[in-house]
Amino acid sequence: MFKVLCSMVHNAHCRSSQSALTSIIDPCIGQFDYVQEEVPTVPYVVENNNFFNFNASFIAQLQELHEECGYAGYIEKYLTFPPPGPQPPVYFNYTSEANCDVFDLVNFAAFDPNPCFDIYEINTQCPLLWDVLSFPTELVYTPAGATTYFNRADVKAAIHAPQDITWAECSVNPVFTGWDAGTGPESEGDTSPDPIQKVLPQVIEATNRVLISNGDYDMVILTQGTLLSIQNMTWNGKLGFQSAPSTPINITTPDLLYESVFVENGATGWDGPQGVMGIQHYE
Repeated sequence: MFKVLCSMVHNAHCRSSQSALTSIIDPCIGQFDYVQEEVPTVPYVVENNNFFNFNASFIAQLQELHEECGYAGYIEKYLTFPPPGPQPPVYFNYTSEANCDVFDLVNFAAFDPNPCFDIYEINTQCPLLWDVLSFPTELVYTPAGATTYFNRADVKAAIHAPQDITWAECSVNPVFTGWDAGTGPESEGDTSPDPIQKVLPQVIEATNRVLISNGDYDMVILTQGTLLSIQNMTWNGKLGFQSAPSTPINITTPDLLYESVFVENGATGWDGPQGVMGIQHYE
């Protein structure tokens, strides 16, 4: 059985059996820019505008582009349960389709109302917190007097890394051997097919125990984009989920991480159940 948990917090899929669990967290399993970024961006912003804080005119501009660029029609047709059929092979052309790049339009605009905007966790607000890897948002930030952890001489010595190499969270240069810019089906230098086309269905069918999870506050890997990818994947002879995820995940226990804090403050029992944390589905 293939199981999905999609929620305000996360979105996950799993198949039950006695084999080891394969867990894939915040994965890009389908077409990465058109299907998993551009198509679901505007509905995501509208749903979470309490974090983005965009004004009505900008939201209207986004919704107009969502319609004109065909994203609304794509969702209406393919994010259905069961799906109508395989999705067409697509990728986003940043030259000819630049006016439809709503993903980057939103990302750039988000820094205006919130200079501490974090594309990986959209609920982040100022002040910008220090991160030992110097990457607290999508901006590189090292405060005065600090050193990025993996650039410390003692850390490099401990892991036998060369002292003359500067480490960075995201490299500006290719890090994989054999990378050739402009090649591959999406001109990204990667000639391998998307996981949903072969590898992931094989793992599901072979292990019967797969978990896929998405953080709903992560704008890079959008939950709706993951669901679109799943609706374009065939496993056990069927394409996608046959019914929409709808069963809530209700956590009836408190968060035990802070139990001792409540006890120390004489507030035993104040920390109630965590409540509904998501939606689950399995097929």
